[in-house]
Amino acid sequence: MSAPTTDRARTRNPLLTAWVRLEAGWQRVVEPQASGLPNLVVLLGFPVVAALIVVVLVALGISGSSTGVYWQSFGTGTDPNLLAGHPQGIRSDEWLVQSSWIVSQVREGFPVVNQSFPGGMDATIQNDLPSWDWSSVFRPHVVGFLFLPLDQGMAVRWWIPVLGALVAAYVFAVTVMPRRPATAAFLAVALCLSPMIQWWFLPTTIWPVAWAFAGLTAVLWAFRSTRRWPSIVAAVITGYLTVTMVMSIYVPYMVPAGVVLVALAVGFLVERLRTPGVPWRGTLLRLVPLASAAVGAVVVIGVWALTRIDTIKAVLGTVYPGQRLEAAGASNYNALMSLFSGPFQRSFQSGHIGGLAVNQSEGAAPIMVVVFVLPVLLWLLVTSLRRRRMDWPVLATVVVLLVLLAFVFVPHWDAVAHLLLLDRSTDARLRLAFDLLGLASVALIAARLDRRRVEAGTGAARTPWLVAGYSVVLVAGSIAVVYTHLHANQSIVLASHAWRYAAVLLVVAVVCIARRWIAVGALLVLAVSVAVGGQVNPLYRGVYDLGTETTAGRAVSAIVRDDPDARWVGIGGYVPTAMLLESGAHSYNGVQTYPPEEMWDEIDPSGKSSDVWNRLANVNWLDGVGAPQLFLPVRDQIQVSFDGCSRFAQENVQYVLSDQPVTDDCISPVRKITEGAETLWIYEVDKR
Repeated sequence: MSAPTTDRARTRNPLLTAWVRLEAGWQRVVEPQASGLPNLVVLLGFPVVAALIVVVLVALGISGSSTGVYWQSFGTGTDPNLLAGHPQGIRSDEWLVQSSWIVSQVREGFPVVNQSFPGGMDATIQNDLPSWDWSSVFRPHVVGFLFLPLDQGMAVRWWIPVLGALVAAYVFAVTVMPRRPATAAFLAVALCLSPMIQWWFLPTTIWPVAWAFAGLTAVLWAFRSTRRWPSIVAAVITGYLTVTMVMSIYVPYMVPAGVVLVALAVGFLVERLRTPGVPWRGTLLRLVPLASAAVGAVVVIGVWALTRIDTIKAVLGTVYPGQRLEAAGASNYNALMSLFSGPFQRSFQSGHIGGLAVNQSEGAAPIMVVVFVLPVLLWLLVTSLRRRRMDWPVLATVVVLLVLLAFVFVPHWDAVAHLLLLDRSTDARLRLAFDLLGLASVALIAARLDRRRVEAGTGAARTPWLVAGYSVVLVAGSIAVVYTHLHANQSIVLASHAWRYAAVLLVVAVVCIARRWIAVGALLVLAVSVAVGGQVNPLYRGVYDLGTETTAGRAVSAIVRDDPDARWVGIGGYVPTAMLLESGAHSYNGVQTYPPEEMWDEIDPSGKSSDVWNRLANVNWLDGVGAPQLFLPVRDQIQVSFDGCSRFAQENVQYVLSDQPVTDDCISPVRKITEGAETLWIYEVDKR
């Protein structure tokens, strides 16, 4: 009697039948290997698609660079190379600092020591500059400049780190939940579109993300793989990325990534060791490839450091940043509001930040998913304890979350925080950890609920509505508190209604994750990330090169060709400084990673102002009288006065580029150039 009933059901429900067949087919496609690791189609599908997209973008010379900000000074009408969005002035670390130095390196032929500053600056330390040095092998994002045109090189530099982070995050997520490649892809893209990453979008920010997830994947593959080569490959990639990350020497982003990596790796290790029938010795032997890769990375880093030890000492010996330490609990109520302001940050793209931070980058916040799903994580812990089987990775996630929040908001435990290296980061940079934990927490929840479904049936696979309700209270409560704060301060941030949609989507996303509709929840988290972070950086074709695309830049370049040993000073705003760098001039302007000794011996021979110039800072000049006087308006901006009649100018400077007329008895005008909204003057110093 059952067969006719089945046939009638199929006849009456063709859509249901098609869905069942589709689901069965999908489950066959995503069927994990016997080891529990994802199959090759699942493992490689998303990374291959992402890599193909990057290849197309590189071929077209399209990046997210904001160098098009110079069009506002020199262009008229619409910038033809701006494909989408708009350049972000606040991203000056990218378009003014690093991009200017990159173009300078191109002009000079990629030397190890860039000679733009008198005395030169080591191009292999910080700023991730391309150079013909062996260390470039471990900087894949700069290799494109060595072999490709500038436009394509910039695209390689932009997209390779984010491709690394995307793939590493995806592979980790799909290793934890091998039947959910779509969910893993949604989470990986959402992570990379987080305002926290987009507003700080530089290789120094993104490589730590790739490294953390590569390391966690290497740990899991070491434990789960039945063959040796997958764990070896994962270990080698992790070792390579360790070198790549450390060579940036920017510790504030390494710390949050390292804390998350170590905490979760310990959780996975303890989980493995506590599994019945798993021997300690065998488990530790499985980690030999990863340990060997770590030793290899330390050796490479050691050789790299020893071969430029004087430069590293100079960097560490600066007044700022030097060996800066942050105190525990230094953040205040406004910082708390900023930390949970992710759903409101669409307004940042229009420059509206009132009541949250001093600028968009400092106010950039993660989508705090890991905090919102905390009730679910705690429920998983409680239920695992009832079964007398502690869920160590989930416990590690909860513990590291609480430790990070404590460091940000709880004072008076600096000694412990120092041992954990937390004081090597800052409030704004440490936030990166919450984005990493967000992806990890959702992947762990999905894996645990899926396992419960297999073990105990469908009903046991869903978090109780009461627990899901606590998560809703957290996300809705945080949004309400931030809204109240902004409303009380009459913040223009609330003028953008996008926060309302982001808030609703985030609430629904958290409910879906808790109730095991993980793919839908991850997709909604992605939608929120697209809304608040997806258009932070523009899509821009090529690089706006001041040395070749502006009349003034070509004029400076012509003088440099005729008089290559001449030294310049740029007076005024950022344009003269950037133009001198990008035109190949030898000047006293630019962002110094450390103070070049020869340059400052000439400017300040007595060394009386060393507390001002011994720092990582942008060096710029003002019209003045007498010997150079140094000013420090902010900790990373050095202003120096210039008088063409001073001994310094008479002995060392031949030309001046200024964005304002300079009245000086000892300089003569060479050329005045007006282009777009910008007027620049070139002067020659009269030797007397």
